[in-house]
Amino acid sequence: MTKTTPTMEDYIEVIYSLVKNKGYARSADIAEKLEVYPSTVTKMLKKLDVEGYIVYEKYRGIALTENGRKMGEYALTRHELLEDFLRIIGVQEDKIYEEVEGIEHHFGKNSLEKIKKSILEFKNNYEGKLADLNILDKAVKEYEAMYEEFYKLSHYAELPMTVDRFNENVVNNATLFEEVSTLWASNLSFFDTELVGLDESFINEFVEKHRPDLKYFFEKVILEKKHTLSKEAEQVIANYESLPNFYNLYEVTKHEDMQFDSFEANGKTLENSFVLYENLHEMDNNKEVRRGAAKSFYKTLNAYKNTSANEYISQIKKEKMIATMRGYDSVIDFLLDKQDGNRELYDRQIRTLMVDLAPHIRRYIKLLAREHNISDMQFVDCKINLDPTFEVDMSIVESREYLKKALGVLGKDYLNMIDESYDKRWTDFPQNIGKSTGGFCATVPNVAGFILLSWTGKMNEVFVLAHELGHAYHFMSTGKHQTMLNNDCPLYFVEAPSTCNEVIVSNYLLKTNTDARFKRWVISNMISRTYFHNMVTHYLEAVYQDRIYKKVDNNEMLNADVLSKVKREVMEEFFGDSLVVNEGAELTWMRQPHYYMGLYPYTYSAGLTIGTSIANKIDKDSNYADVWLNVLSKGSSMSALDLSKLAGCDVSTDEPLKEAISYVGYLVDQLYELTDELNK
Repeated sequence: MTKTTPTMEDYIEVIYSLVKNKGYARSADIAEKLEVYPSTVTKMLKKLDVEGYIVYEKYRGIALTENGRKMGEYALTRHELLEDFLRIIGVQEDKIYEEVEGIEHHFGKNSLEKIKKSILEFKNNYEGKLADLNILDKAVKEYEAMYEEFYKLSHYAELPMTVDRFNENVVNNATLFEEVSTLWASNLSFFDTELVGLDESFINEFVEKHRPDLKYFFEKVILEKKHTLSKEAEQVIANYESLPNFYNLYEVTKHEDMQFDSFEANGKTLENSFVLYENLHEMDNNKEVRRGAAKSFYKTLNAYKNTSANEYISQIKKEKMIATMRGYDSVIDFLLDKQDGNRELYDRQIRTLMVDLAPHIRRYIKLLAREHNISDMQFVDCKINLDPTFEVDMSIVESREYLKKALGVLGKDYLNMIDESYDKRWTDFPQNIGKSTGGFCATVPNVAGFILLSWTGKMNEVFVLAHELGHAYHFMSTGKHQTMLNNDCPLYFVEAPSTCNEVIVSNYLLKTNTDARFKRWVISNMISRTYFHNMVTHYLEAVYQDRIYKKVDNNEMLNADVLSKVKREVMEEFFGDSLVVNEGAELTWMRQPHYYMGLYPYTYSAGLTIGTSIANKIDKDSNYADVWLNVLSKGSSMSALDLSKLAGCDVSTDEPLKEAISYVGYLVDQLYELTDELNK
């Protein structure tokens, strides 16, 4: 079966719609719907028959195959979603059908022209006029509405790229939207600059009389005064940052240029790719498969290390340049301010995990080595299952009920959100070449939380989906209770709702199953996925970032070898004598896109610190869920520190972090006890 073309998809959608509504589909009806000649329909029907989407017999009718039915259902759902989307952003009703016909394969003209017109009108109406309370009030409201439209369109342009970056229509959409991004940057940078330039007493009066909900937003505006440049300079920076960034180059290198050799293992030839390695081979319990895949994987990474290093170094030098322009001595302080971070909390996170968490993780790795009888434990072996013969299969349909049972403690609204995510196909499950690795959730305000992951058919994917649904609910709640200027939350807090869900799911599974082997599997999954991934993997990224940024601050030379050397040193320092950092593993800095997102990696361990505390509070008292859900509605109307305090987890002290680390130690102790019991 070949990949469908846009024209084939149009035909399958029409056939599916006709069968659904009339019970049958005739060539004449298809020709009328698509406004083509009957002879053209006949040719396409023959093609769809050959490709396995329909069964077609002349004069006897058209029947969809199972693949055809699935494709038709998908296409029709997409069509209906797009109609709803265009209504949301204000496209006239009589233009919607025409727009959808275009936007299914490329951006429609009206959608882009509307937002472009709004941008230019906003600049014309408000530039130089914000020092009036009523005008500022009107401008802020219009800006929020326009920003929401821009946000939705940007996601429509960008999200399909993460699913299939080889699709020409998808790439074209992203390209078309670049013009809108550039127009936004060049015409609306004045808004931020003029807000910062307003007198502090005027801002306080505006907040009191018009927008008390934006109190914290404008507190940050006042703090930005000392780092804000002239209007002209800010416009130049905005234009520069609107250009395709180094993250895009990284993604092109990673997904389009890199080709991985197949490898031999156990007498078989196996294929390799970024997706296959990170979702299957790296966790394979067979040592020959695992290490053969790693050799193939890192061989390709090594071939592209200089290209990737140039992309990353260009990114951090860009950040350093802007930091210097804004008067920061350190790029770290600049990036923390940009994400509403706190240097004290950041430094504590970096310092404490290396000292206190590392010993627990080393004990876990030594247990893995013992149970797998691996005398030469390597970094490549870290992600194997503790119990290689115990695995829980899980279908997508089954995952729905598991999640509803596990997360039901969070209430009816949460359960409704889970159902909606499945019913409306928020999640892209399949594995395919051209798809981004890992998983993420992109929540569009007042629309949905769109989730990307690669489903492997195993129960550990339930934890991944629970994580992403945590993001979905968080930002859907924020969108419901806050305006766009309070929509985002501080990055220090952003991973708390997601990691909290993982711990809640684990606690549920441990409570509802007494089988020692299953309990061991759950706990080992918590260690290997929840805590190893969020606290260890991302923490190692954070320490690596910290050291590289300090080299940038000191104007030290950077190249691929320096990046690899620093990464290896960080890994060896953390893992100690528990394993050997195998050849190629130092290239792990090439694997994650997080390095192109400022100081993002450390927020995972910060979020998990809060998430662990909250999940265990809810486990002890289900009523605490109401406290947590209230916090999730606040968005960025409060600082990360105040959000954590409101949740009952005061991260201004090191107590929550110490408690989370202690909990990891407790889990490792449980693994040793259960394993020794099972080995008797």
